[in-house]
Amino acid sequence: MNIFLEALLVFTLRVVGISIGTLSTLMTVQGHKLYAAAANFISALVYIIAIGKVVTNLDNVVNIVAYCCGVAAGTWIGMLLEQRLALGFAEVRLISPERSDALAEALRLSGFGVTELYGHGRESVVGIVETIVPRKNVGRVLDIAKGVDEKAIVTVRETRTVQHGYWRTRGRR
Repeated sequence: MNIFLEALLVFTLRVVGISIGTLSTLMTVQGHKLYAAAANFISALVYIIAIGKVVTNLDNVVNIVAYCCGVAAGTWIGMLLEQRLALGFAEVRLISPERSDALAEALRLSGFGVTELYGHGRESVVGIVETIVPRKNVGRVLDIAKGVDEKAIVTVRETRTVQHGYWRTRGRR
C-alpha cells in the first residue's frame, strides 16, 4: 500500500476512534450504559486496526505522525459532535437583584419550568431563578436571560439525572 494512503487510513481511523471514544466517555458520565458500551466497542476495534498499522513498522514516521494527528483531530471533532448533540440536561441558575420576577416570567412564557428563590446578596435581597432544561435549550435560556437582565449572574451545571418536573411540549419552540 502507498505510504501516504496508509498514513491517511491511520489518521482517519484515529479520528473516528477518538471521536467515538470521546462521545462514549461523555455518555458514561451521563449514565447511558448501553450506548457507552457500544461506542467503546467500536472505538476499541478501530484502535486495534490503527495501532496494528503503526506498530508493524515503527520506522514509518509518517504513520506515527498520522496516528498522533488523528488523535488530536479526533478529540477536537468528538468535542464538537458532543456539543452539537447536546446530550443530557443542564441546570441554569440566574441571580438578579432587580429583575428576577421578569426573568422568571419571560422563561415561563417561553415554555420553561422555573423555580424562584430569594437570598441575601452582599448588599441586598436577590432573586434566584432556576430551570432544568435539555442541554440543547441552554442557549435559548441564556438569550432570554440576557434580553431581560444582562447583568444577571448566570451559572450552568450539567445534571446527570432528572426525575419529574415541568417539560416543554414538543410543539412549542
